[in-house]
Amino acid sequence: MGSPFIEPGLMNNSQLAFMTLVYAVVLYQASGMIAGGSEMLQLVPSIAGIVGSIVLPILGAVPDGMMVLFSGVGPNAQETVAVGIGALAGSTVMLLTFPWFICIACGRVPLKDGKPDWSNKEPPPLCGSGIAFAKTIKKNTKIMLATTVLYFVIQVPATWEESLGASDKEQGKREHQPAMVGIICCSVAFVLYLIASFVDANEDKQLLEVIKGIEKKQISIAAALSFIQSSSESDKEQALLETNTRLKKICRPFFKRYDYNGDGSLGVSELKPLLHDLGYYPNVQTVDELLRDQDANGDGEVSFDEFVKYLYDFMLDEKKMSNAPQFAPPHVRKAAEEEDDDEEMMPEDLVNLTPAQQLRKILIRATWWMSVGSVLILLFSDPMVDCLSEWGNRLNISSFYISFVLAPFASNASELLSAYTYAVKKTERNMTTALSTLVGAACMNNTFVLGIFFALIYVQGLCWKFTAETIAMVVIQWIIGLMAYTSKTQNMVKGVIILLCYPGCLFLVWSLKNWAGLD
Repeated sequence: MGSPFIEPGLMNNSQLAFMTLVYAVVLYQASGMIAGGSEMLQLVPSIAGIVGSIVLPILGAVPDGMMVLFSGVGPNAQETVAVGIGALAGSTVMLLTFPWFICIACGRVPLKDGKPDWSNKEPPPLCGSGIAFAKTIKKNTKIMLATTVLYFVIQVPATWEESLGASDKEQGKREHQPAMVGIICCSVAFVLYLIASFVDANEDKQLLEVIKGIEKKQISIAAALSFIQSSSESDKEQALLETNTRLKKICRPFFKRYDYNGDGSLGVSELKPLLHDLGYYPNVQTVDELLRDQDANGDGEVSFDEFVKYLYDFMLDEKKMSNAPQFAPPHVRKAAEEEDDDEEMMPEDLVNLTPAQQLRKILIRATWWMSVGSVLILLFSDPMVDCLSEWGNRLNISSFYISFVLAPFASNASELLSAYTYAVKKTERNMTTALSTLVGAACMNNTFVLGIFFALIYVQGLCWKFTAETIAMVVIQWIIGLMAYTSKTQNMVKGVIILLCYPGCLFLVWSLKNWAGLD
């Protein structure tokens, strides 16, 4: 039985352009269905952690993975696989440049002492404005940079074989074992990344629930401290480090709320309502003692670190912990429970259903969306690869460049809208979420999608002839990664540099091929 899709070689240029656009739109809609179904599953509390840390990253990489897979299974696989490497490189670089620039351009606020003033809602100036993100971006960036090493598992032996003058067929045979090593390495890195993401997601979710509980006056800081103690590592030294880190995460939003001038310290008049906000109700004498004991520099104010130290010492004092209120007074708690909660919004047509009915509808709808989206990607990735390859032949341009430009905007265009949605909220938390997603996508490409490439080399006997592409991909990731690692504040100058990395990658590939003579 023949393919239901028209052979690109039989079309004229207008027909080929039209069908390329059709396939791109279908892939875009299919990617959106997968993302929408996955996000809907996060409305189910029991699986939200798994969905956010494991399901979403995997399904997000499926479109690029399928394009890579189908680029290497045809009769001319050694030629058409250039479409796959273009999709891999284009997706990685596009996600780290365009959405990142959108986050900076649309989410920037005026800078104060070199840091974003998130409370300033005035229109930000072009110069003197920027964004900032949490330390988790540095951790994710280190993982991304570490996974770039996986490219050299195949690149080093491929370069050696080329230096010996081996033919494509001979090189393919000799790269058999390195490809298997690459499959194993990518699989291990992929699993380790998912485990790390799962652990981080669940810990962040637990801390967020504690913060919400305090905000709603449902639990006090004493109850939160008990949670920190019970969930810390058994190793004493590691437990002390974890406790201090978690304590800072819980207390920082409340401390900032009363630090009106943003100088990082509070006076006596501000400490008492802060402690009330945390669910602890000390008398004047207790507040005075706190100020006297913790005000190390004698300036009459308590810094954030001094305040955290007080709570840390408080937590270690069993007598104080036993006397402290574990819950807020009933009348306060009841009033707080009537406040609106900042949770995921349930679709309007499901709001009036019972919890059991909502769960069933969510599972059915999410499964349907993800299934249809996955089927569409499986069906249309192959003809899309054929169209991109045909454009390369007709324009006498390597299909790598065609795929680099077109494929990512078909499979990852939703990330541009997502970045804008997070950016306009102009908070450090939303900025961190947006950028974490982008860095995570690069990690998935460096493990999951690259692993598919290694499998093609192993099974199909293909040879790796993408030295210039490999160097360019790794260089761009290291440039952006180091910019994120060395500074958590990003201004428009850095945003423009990051954006220019996209055309810069193409120029670097072209230069290495045409000037340096690399394959």
